[in-house]
Amino acid sequence: SIVAAIEEGRAVFDNVRKFMTYILTSNIPEIVPYLAFALLGIPLPLTIIQILAIDLGTDMVPALALGAERPHPDVMARPPRPRAQRLLDAPLLLRAYAFLGPFEALAAMAAYAFVLAAGGWAWGQALAADDPLYLQATTACLAAVVVAQVVNVFLCRSEVESAFAGSPLANRLILWGVVTEIALILLVVYTAPGQALFATAPLPAAVWLFMLPFVLLMLAAEEGRKAIVRRAVDKRKRACNPHGVRI
Repeated sequence: SIVAAIEEGRAVFDNVRKFMTYILTSNIPEIVPYLAFALLGIPLPLTIIQILAIDLGTDMVPALALGAERPHPDVMARPPRPRAQRLLDAPLLLRAYAFLGPFEALAAMAAYAFVLAAGGWAWGQALAADDPLYLQATTACLAAVVVAQVVNVFLCRSEVESAFAGSPLANRLILWGVVTEIALILLVVYTAPGQALFATAPLPAAVWLFMLPFVLLMLAAEEGRKAIVRRAVDKRKRACNPHGVRI
């Protein structure tokens, strides 16, 4: 019973960190548009209601699915974590705010600028809130954040292991979360009620394709970071146990 309780406690601790990393990451692409609006004098790239669509809509089911992850097979092989370690610590904040988040912000702002440029917008030109070009540009910003979060949910399943290491069927809730996330953004973008409620406009296929390289860049960068961390951990283990004695 004690062993089972410890295993469950460690799994809960890990899952809460996954949940927090996923949720906090999207804060950066939600903040950057307002900084750009204030500092650069551009039309506001993301509205308040669209931020709510992310935080209270598309992000919820995938985040909850991360909280239901099964314990990792080696969870009981790890040494006890330091007593001073907190759920919300500097490495988690740096990963979410200084690494993953900026990639999502780049994708969102690039998609926004792409739509404006394609529509012939010039720097300093004012756009009305109901201007079709403005509606489509903010929709592109919103959609880019959601697409990046679809990839991010798989990246957040582990702090060090590759997103391709485990079976995607190990946690079917994540798959349902991704399906829900995609379905919601499509409803927001392509249905009349969604457009009326969230001030969006339909996006052509070219805009969705434009987002993909930025999302793949985030995936490649995070996979590279994890590979570096894994090598550092393996090197430290070999240094502590140079003869490979099983403990």
